[in-house]
Order: sequence, then structure tokens, then C-alpha cells
Amino acid sequence: MKPLAQRLFERLERAGVDCTFGIPGDFALPLYAAQNKYGMRTVVCTHEPNAVFAAIAYARIKGLGIVLTTYGVGGLNMINPMAMAYAEFTPVLVISGAPEIGGRTGEIQVHHLVKDYESQRRVFEEVTVATAVLDNSDTAAAEIERIIQTVVRQKRPGYLEIPRDMTNIPIADPGEAASPPTEPEFNEETLAEALGEIRRLISEAKKPVLYVGVGVRRQNLVEQVTKLAEAWGMAVVSSVMGKGTFPETHSNFVGLFMGEMGDAAAQKAVQESDCVLSVGVINSDVNTGFETGKIPHRKLIVVAEQETLVFHHRYENLPMGAFITALAEAAPAQQKPFVPAVPTPEPAATPKTQGPLRIEGVIRVLKGLDPSQYSFLADVGDAWFIGLELQTDFFIASGYYGTMGFAVPGGLGAGIAAPERLPLVIVGDGAFQMTGAEIAVMKGLGLKAIVLVLNNATYKMLEALDGPRDYYNIQNWDYVGFARALGCEGERVTTETGLQDAIAKGKKAKTSYLIEAIVDKEDYPPILKRFRDFFAAKKAQA
Repeated sequence: MKPLAQRLFERLERAGVDCTFGIPGDFALPLYAAQNKYGMRTVVCTHEPNAVFAAIAYARIKGLGIVLTTYGVGGLNMINPMAMAYAEFTPVLVISGAPEIGGRTGEIQVHHLVKDYESQRRVFEEVTVATAVLDNSDTAAAEIERIIQTVVRQKRPGYLEIPRDMTNIPIADPGEAASPPTEPEFNEETLAEALGEIRRLISEAKKPVLYVGVGVRRQNLVEQVTKLAEAWGMAVVSSVMGKGTFPETHSNFVGLFMGEMGDAAAQKAVQESDCVLSVGVINSDVNTGFETGKIPHRKLIVVAEQETLVFHHRYENLPMGAFITALAEAAPAQQKPFVPAVPTPEPAATPKTQGPLRIEGVIRVLKGLDPSQYSFLADVGDAWFIGLELQTDFFIASGYYGTMGFAVPGGLGAGIAAPERLPLVIVGDGAFQMTGAEIAVMKGLGLKAIVLVLNNATYKMLEALDGPRDYYNIQNWDYVGFARALGCEGERVTTETGLQDAIAKGKKAKTSYLIEAIVDKEDYPPILKRFRDFFAAKKAQA
């Protein structure tokens, strides 16, 4: 028998977790004390949403992120970023302290209570795949296993609630319940038939294309899909959410496929292909370029989480992980050379030494960096569209759910999970004003990031969709002064060469380095221009 909290932290450590994120609060204090006693690091953030954002970036690298919070005022602050984790298939587990079981008499209204003691758990049910309240010592160990295994297997968030008087209650060893998560069972004949059909179609195709999505990274299938591309000489394109899933420095990689909104080379490769193998792609409006990139069923093979569709033929109960692994094993041993259908892109031009800084200049400077040295994280708006232009093997953004404020706390999580890379955060001024204070947490932990704040004094994405409005204007801050007040370094730049020099300084700095890049309010990233023109045309037709 061991205390419940000790069992919990032992289990999290076995899952590869070496720290948690959160903010201490009264109902969670016993949990924090137990974590401290166990010896696992806790990262205290500036605001509860930031703790979840940091845990999301950590989870996308390590496979599981953990957040500790208090009841009501803490937990309910986390719903929006947890919704992002759910929508974007990220395994994050919120562990919330709660009022004592023994004090729930109904005679006194407990602080932080909303409607009743089940309110918070019911709210979290909407943004998680599994929830549990550990109010019974006999079932606590099994419930911990059930939640962790479900979160890890389904790659979506979960919720555990621990009443304060249950934190150190002795519980038994979970025994067989502690076995590692396994893939759901599937029919071997179904697998064999699907493999045979798809192997034949790809082998016979003259211009096969591999279309990779976020599911490839979540299911740890990067090595397998790389083998598929090389074995059949397939051109590779990625979805918006799948950016960075396939190594973009690989010779088979063509570009970002988002219909008319994405790379022209990727669009051409898909249009001319006679067989498109889609793996782990979420069929969303953004991924399809608002339906400008729909792929005809007659040439589309879709490998989804639990089923595979070959044109109009459906193979059910066929897990993606098991199927892609088997397909990679069945691929030809002899690699087929990939012949690009388009000319090799020209190397990045030398940054301009004169003239105001433009978005194309920001992209040019970032493209000139060695991508192997950085973890690129982008917020929504201009930052995201700039990030989509980069060629990198490591890119994290909220590309589907599209919430503001992710990138700076995401840089904290990425810095902890992948310390060998320097986080380079691309963030708009509006999003930075929401969560930029997290650079102070990095400072306190001895971590650093380069934070590129794009200052155009407006919500540019909204303006692109709707036209200029007074209420899209953003109050101008002294962003460099803000960073210095938090113990970090920084500078303001107005030219390409200034930006290039600032990044070099940031790389050598001992703490986080904020670069405030002044860009023209009327300037747009290339993809955002296409978004603007697309929605302007639709608006004109309405």
C-alpha cells in the first residue's frame, strides 16, 4: 500500500513525464506537497491557460503533458486550451484538487463551488475523452490507469479529480491494470486484404503522392511514412496541422497542401497524382483550403485513426498505427528515386540592407536560419502564416482550433521537452499581450527563447476576413521595455538586416530575447493574401 499521490506520480514518471505545469491553489496544495516530496519538478506558470498551453507543447514532443490545478477558479480557467488539446489530438491530463469528501454535508457552501460538486467534472467532459473522480480508495488505482491509458492511446486530453482528503490515502498496487496500453484488436484478414489492395494501387500508380497529417506525429509513425515515401518514390505533401510531421528537409518533400491557399507545387503534385495516400489528415475547412483542395474519391486512399478507405471501399476497425506499420513492412525493399515534378526552389535571397521591414523580409530571414537548431512555434494570424512558409522539421502551432496566446507558453513547454533546440516563437502583438508574461517563467527556470513579436498594431487575420475596422486596432506597448522589466533582453527592429542581427544576438543571449519587429499595417504574408482574396470574392458573390 502506498499513498494515492505517490502511486500517481510513479505512474506518470513511467509514462515519460518529468515535470508538471500549473498554479498552486488551496484544494491542490496536498498534491503539490506530494509532488515535491516525490521529487518531480513542478513548473509554476503565470496563468492557468498558459500552463495548459505549455503542457500541450510538452506533450507534442514527449507524448504526455500534465497540469496540476485547484478546483473551480483554477480548473475552469483551463477549458479553452483544453478544447485546443481535444480538437488537435494532444494527450494532456489535468489533475485537479477538490473539496474534501468528508466535508460535503450540504450545510455549508464551499468556496470555489459553482453549482454542485460534479460541476467541474461535467464541464471537462466536453473537452476530454475520459474523466474520473478519485473518491474511492478501492478503485483509485484502476481509475488512474484507465485515464492515463485512454489519454495516451487516443491522443486526446483527460481529467482526474482528487478530493483533498484522498490525496494521501493508501491504495493498493494496480496490478494487471498497470499494463501498457495496447492497440484495439483487429481482423488479420481485413488487414491482409487492405494491404494487398493498397500495395497494388501504389505500385501501379505513375505519380503517387503521400499526404501526411497530424496523426502521423501523434501515432509516432514518422519513420514508417518516410520509409513508404522512399520505397515508392512518392512526392510528400503535408496538411496545415501536419506541418513538420514529415521532415521538410527530405528530398521527397514538396510543400504544404491547402488547396489554392497553400504551396503551388503541392497543389500541382496532388492535382496531377493518380493515387493519393492520405495518412492522419483531419478533413477540416482549413486543411482543405476551405474546400479549394478537395481530392476526388477515385484517387484517394484515406488512413484514419480506426479505419481505412480505398476510394469508396471501407475497411473498418483497422487502427492507423498497426496498418501503417504493416504497410511499411510490406513496402518494396529497393528504394525508388523521387523525381520532382517542379524545379528545385531557389535558395533564400540575401536580406535587404535598406528599406522598411516587410513580411516577405521576415520570411526571408527566418528561411535563412538552420532549422535543425530551433523549435519553431507560431501563434495565430500573421505569425502562423509566416511559419507555414518555413521549411522545418519542428513546427508547433494551433493551426486547426486557432486560439490566440499559445506560442509563448508553448515555447516554455518546448524548451523543457526538447532542450537541445532553441525555441523561436513567432507571435503577433495581440497574442503576445495575452500570454507574453510567460517569458518571466523561462527566466526563472534558466531557460530561454527568441520571441519575435510582429507589431502591426492590428488583428491582421480579422481584417483580412472582414476588412478594416476600428475595433481591430491594438494598443501599442513598449514590448522591449516589457521584456526588460521581466529580466529578459530585447530590441526593436525595422529592417531585414536588423532582424537578422537581432536573431544572432538572441541566440547568444543568456536569457530570453524579445525582438519587436515593426511591420507595415497594410502588409500581408503570401498565404494570408490568398485567404483575403478568397473571402473577398465570396463576400462579393453573397
